[in-house]
Amino acid sequence: MTERNLLVVQGGGPTQVLNATLAAIVEEAHVRGEFECILGARSDIKGLLAGGAIDLGGLSAADLDLLRVSPGAALGSSRAKPSEEDLAKLFDFLRHNGVRDLLFLGGNGSMRGAERVSRFCREHRFEVRVLGVPKTVDNDIAMTDRCPGYASAARYIAQSTRDLGMDVRSLPQPVSILETMGRSVGWLAAAAAAGKCDELDAPHLVYLPERAFDIDKFLASLDRIVTRQGWAIVVVAEGIRDRDSKYVYQVTDPTQSDPLHRPITGGVAQFLSEAVARLLKIRCRSEKPGLLGRSSMLHASAQDLKDADLVGRAAVRGLLAGETEKMVALLPLASKCESGYAFVPFEQVAEVERPIPAEWIDDGAIPVKEDFFEYLRPLVGELVPYCAPLK
Repeated sequence: MTERNLLVVQGGGPTQVLNATLAAIVEEAHVRGEFECILGARSDIKGLLAGGAIDLGGLSAADLDLLRVSPGAALGSSRAKPSEEDLAKLFDFLRHNGVRDLLFLGGNGSMRGAERVSRFCREHRFEVRVLGVPKTVDNDIAMTDRCPGYASAARYIAQSTRDLGMDVRSLPQPVSILETMGRSVGWLAAAAAAGKCDELDAPHLVYLPERAFDIDKFLASLDRIVTRQGWAIVVVAEGIRDRDSKYVYQVTDPTQSDPLHRPITGGVAQFLSEAVARLLKIRCRSEKPGLLGRSSMLHASAQDLKDADLVGRAAVRGLLAGETEKMVALLPLASKCESGYAFVPFEQVAEVERPIPAEWIDDGAIPVKEDFFEYLRPLVGELVPYCAPLK
């Protein structure tokens, strides 16, 4: 009988619920009982080749319960793209360790990596089943209704914006600019307005990468709001660009680029706060939750945890059913499909970025329509309600 082992590989940034997906994979593989060994790659493919694999089969039920509610990436992760030499070494690892099934947890870049691995094995006549499992706080993976990781990060941003508004309107500051993650898409920045109930509630201005940023219009809008009510909360995505598609702000030091040689985009809130102070003569602070937004387990969304569990179990079932070179895609919550998921080919996903749909975007101070919030609310769940300022 041919040995059949499963290998799990993670890539890209961690989330609050990434480990919940890993726990679901291990648990489902145990239940199915068709894998002799369940392995986890240490810190993606390069880590696997340098340090070997972790045996996940020995994790107890208590271990899995704890893993399920732990943020981060327990296996480790990376953003490095595997070279042809890496693929050849990985091929040798798969053959020597009887790995016939592979799961790649990650974003659209990881789906591209999974596609490359599958093609390399096929070209070398080695039969292996490869499936992708989506995860990212950016929510920018194509062909899936939502990405595990997004709802929890969006909940963090929505609640934090509401909290920040309660603080700033109390003193008042008078201006605070909150920066969200999201290199090229505004799913997280738009979520900041999920807790806004009336005109006075934060945020008052939101800026997305999907629309060109004009600093003169921004300053004029902010000046009007502060003149009217004495304070303001602004939310900006880290990757906002001007009309020439240039980042409004990015770190220029090449040593601060990521492994994919992309410049670090964080810091735009501080840049804009300095412009506000200099040009409008208004006191202004910047807030940058950064990694806290994707690691705060206290803000984990109930639906996000369900989705993380579902994609993990669906991936194992898909492998055993013979699916390969596809990604597990979550269907809309209102879908009549009982399973809640489907499998889509890698070529429809790999390195295809999904921005906020154009029909959901508006040109106002809060640049998304009610359609966006109808999509978002069941994902993030209820926010903590607060009293109105006493009069």
